[in-house]
Amino acid sequence: MPGESAIRAEGIVRDMRPPATFVVELANGARVFARVLLKQREQVPSIKIGDRLNLEISPADFSNGVVVF
Repeated sequence: MPGESAIRAEGIVRDMRPPATFVVELANGARVFARVLLKQREQVPSIKIGDRLNLEISPADFSNGVVVF
């Protein structure tokens, strides 16, 4: 919904998919597709399976998120 803020969450990278997309498992066991913004793609090579990432998830769609650096 317009005006709602994003949900911040932390998760662990479980799978890497091109281009700059990851499957991240949250603390509650849910798996989320996390994407890296185009401006931040140069930081993608430093992300590996098992790393912890901070995400912003839309309240309207809990299956997709954006990686926050």
